[in-house]
Amino acid sequence: MCEILLAAWPKPEPAPTVLDWAARLERFGLAGFGWGMAWRDGGLVCEHRFPGSLDEDVQGKQELSLVRSTHFLIHLRRPSQLSTIQLADTQPFSDRQRTWALAHNGWFEKADEMRDRFAGRLLGKADSEVGFQLFASLMREGASSKEALVETHRELGGSANLGFLPAAGDPLIYHGAPANPVWRFRLGEAEVATTGLHSNDGALFDLCFPEAVERRRVMPAEVIPVAIAHGVAAGAGPLPGPVPIRDPAGSGNATGSAQRR
Repeated sequence: MCEILLAAWPKPEPAPTVLDWAARLERFGLAGFGWGMAWRDGGLVCEHRFPGSLDEDVQGKQELSLVRSTHFLIHLRRPSQLSTIQLADTQPFSDRQRTWALAHNGWFEKADEMRDRFAGRLLGKADSEVGFQLFASLMREGASSKEALVETHRELGGSANLGFLPAAGDPLIYHGAPANPVWRFRLGEAEVATTGLHSNDGALFDLCFPEAVERRRVMPAEVIPVAIAHGVAAGAGPLPGPVPIRDPAGSGNATGSAQRR
């Protein structure tokens, strides 16, 4: 029941802009049980995570008001299992080298079967962290980020919308959760991709983004780059197209405080 938001600008933008968009998603979606944001800064991916709602994270939002970046990834959480509400299961997850971050919406059906494979690496209890560890393993083995997104869903099954933010290169959105559509569009100079409030009627735009233009729905099993082509601002050309793929088959255990790095 989570929501994912990816945004890219041609020049650094204050974080409150994207936080305002995220607040709209949290208000009208089913989230509020943890939230986090990853962003690019100085060749690394930084992150902030909080196990409560974005609305409740007053101190976090105050600190993040100083952040400026060209790329942001936000995850708003409503876990399938409420027993997993804790910082360790709050997203986005990022690798130890701070070279990329990953966010998941959906349910990985085979996560419990694969949990033993990553024993010693898992800090939380949710299925999404198993997907994160599998994705990281695939990347270490030489898979491209596009390949790793698809293969993570294929191996774990179930449903998966995935947002990927690298320290360099194009962010990616993958759509594989039919109950929650994925859209990409433009807001001012930003190119944006977001999940659709678990509503297939286009209410995302009526309720959250009425000013969005060039609205396009991401098709099932597509990987889409979320990037400003050659630094060109909105309206100067077509959005980047989908990346063809094959259809898939089928930090500490703190519980009450934020984490930033």
